[in-house]
Amino acid sequence: MGVFIITLLLLATYSIFILSQQTQRKVDDRAEAVQNERAILDRLSRELRQANKTVTVLPANEIIFEDGHGNLDSDPIQYLRYYLSGTDLYREVRYYYFVAAPETHVRYDETDENSNPPSLQVSEDRLVGEYINSLSFSGSDTITITIAFNKNNQILNLSTDVVPRNAN
Repeated sequence: MGVFIITLLLLATYSIFILSQQTQRKVDDRAEAVQNERAILDRLSRELRQANKTVTVLPANEIIFEDGHGNLDSDPIQYLRYYLSGTDLYREVRYYYFVAAPETHVRYDETDENSNPPSLQVSEDRLVGEYINSLSFSGSDTITITIAFNKNNQILNLSTDVVPRNAN
């Protein structure tokens, strides 16, 4: 009888231990999802807030804008693009130039003396986030960023509003 009670107590203790481990794993996954998504939104919001001009017509599932960091008179003009490829979020740095002067960066909507549009060059394309189901941008003066994150069945939806300070 005593062995039966001890065995029953050990099984109950083991079951509680397993259950607490599973719960801890879920809490850790949720915390990681929140941390990753907030980091992505913080970076994207910070860069978009400094944008000189938004190129993308909103609403859209990706965004391109003129980078507002640096000195407009001396630094080359470059554009940032955030886009999804599957469930991966990428940050692309690009610039435009005319074939006659490839070292000179120009605005995306300029034309040369023959009314030709500029050529596009991607200087960097980097993975900045994973496990993202959807990404959307909407609005005009205030841009709303909505992102859906899913890892290990932990679903998280976040949204934030950004007002570009330098937009003309």
